[in-house]
Amino acid sequence: MEGACLYSEHPPEAVNFDRPESQLERVPRLLIPEDAVVGEVRVLVQPIFNTWDPDQDGVFHRTVNFLNIPTRKGAIRAQLVFEPGEPYEARRLEESERALRGRDYLVDAWVRPYRVCGNRVDVAVVTRDTWTLLPTLGFSRSGGENSTQVGLSDENFLGTGKGLSFSRTSDQARTEVGLRYQDPNLFSTHWQGGLAYTDSSDGRERAASLERPFYRQGAPWALALSVRDNQREDELFVGGNAINRFARDLEEATVRGGLNLATTTHSDRRLLAGYRYRRDRFDTVPGETPPSPLPEDRTLSFPFLGFEYEQNRFHETVNLTQIQRVEDVRDGILFRTEIGYSSPDFGASDEQLILENRYSDSLLSTDTRFADYELRQEGRYDLEENRFESLLGHLSARYFHGGDNRATSWFVQMRLSAARNLTRDEQLTLGGDNGLRGYPLRYQVGDRSALVTLEKRYFSDIHPWRLFRLGGVAFVDAGRAWFSDGRKVAPAEGKPAPDRGLLRNVGVGLRVASSRFEVNRMLHLDMAFPLDGDESIDSVQFLVRGRTSF
Repeated sequence: MEGACLYSEHPPEAVNFDRPESQLERVPRLLIPEDAVVGEVRVLVQPIFNTWDPDQDGVFHRTVNFLNIPTRKGAIRAQLVFEPGEPYEARRLEESERALRGRDYLVDAWVRPYRVCGNRVDVAVVTRDTWTLLPTLGFSRSGGENSTQVGLSDENFLGTGKGLSFSRTSDQARTEVGLRYQDPNLFSTHWQGGLAYTDSSDGRERAASLERPFYRQGAPWALALSVRDNQREDELFVGGNAINRFARDLEEATVRGGLNLATTTHSDRRLLAGYRYRRDRFDTVPGETPPSPLPEDRTLSFPFLGFEYEQNRFHETVNLTQIQRVEDVRDGILFRTEIGYSSPDFGASDEQLILENRYSDSLLSTDTRFADYELRQEGRYDLEENRFESLLGHLSARYFHGGDNRATSWFVQMRLSAARNLTRDEQLTLGGDNGLRGYPLRYQVGDRSALVTLEKRYFSDIHPWRLFRLGGVAFVDAGRAWFSDGRKVAPAEGKPAPDRGLLRNVGVGLRVASSRFEVNRMLHLDMAFPLDGDESIDSVQFLVRGRTSF
């Protein structure tokens, strides 16, 4: 039988995740029979360091490999969306590769056929571990405010793929101590579960979730349940300064399901339905200035119906939003719409329609250029008052020129937001925390905002000690938040909101991405120079942040 088998020219043992461009080139050229079925599924879990490489064969590298508990092959198999004996479909291998690549405990994944024996196609699943047991020592600075984090986390507890973390965070708003557990494959199935508890200086939060998602194209159904109880103190801002503080008590529960209506080669059409309950209660904080008047208590309780259309078109690239890592980029449409009816008959405060919509698509997709956009809307329509409430709309668009393993690229992003009839606990703001890097947090307030970012990005081949990838950036941000009726007063606070027109800043930054430890986090070290604003703004803003992308 072995003599009749055909082997790929790319043996799975030779996959080198330190050279991502080689992964894109390693496409097996095997002739797959029309009646092919999946045969053996061979799982290879590479250690953190490849000790056959002289640069990764030191005492440190071998010690890390020895101390690391390798990911169990069962945890890898639980992520796959195909099984031995099923009809062979190349798209199932691609979906499995994307699912594995999205796990925090893996650097990367390669899922390809490597042997054909008659009508049996044997598949290799190659992954590489990352070190996940980490003490968390974090510091970030954005918009002139500092935050710190200490703790201990393991996103691959005992090699099972399950996440467990303990942390203590502190910022300008609160200090929190939290415990979190996440299981992406309960009992080696496609069910997912999570538990979280946080005790903070101004309240607490408890949350639990259980979900079976549409884990692959053509999955017939999905179901999700979640509950959350959150008590905290919130703030309202003017000119980057917190001027009102109030207490919020939130209770929320959702049950959601979905049925697949139709599946084609590259798309799914799904019917969504569920029920959601949310109760918000507000109160004053002793010794703090509350908004006048306080936000009104409200309860939403509503069934909802929805529809989802998803095109499962992706392409692989390098150096788009990561440094020297293979990325899966969506090329197709994702459309989701939901409408709910909240009524006093269900225990709600008012009779309202709940509206949520999202639409995203790519405009351009080549080896060196990529552009996409997204439209999002959420809000309510009050049937008693005949007006929209808490209506928010967002349009964002991105353009990348470069990529494809090139050393430099251009990145342009535009974001437009509009709000209508926000409640007294809500704000639309712009500042150092959401893209205008040279200015304080939430510096401008309004019911409209616009932001444009231009970056020249540099992706380095430098790989010190085979631990870190380095990149650089030069950037320009320009944006503004304002009230469409020309007001200079934020209605919930009754105080002037600074409107100095268009705000601009320039800056440079360094990107440090780990290739072995917590690989889905990237350190941003930015220095931004504001060109506008008032005299209270520092002439240089230093930002230290952890992000998931460039």
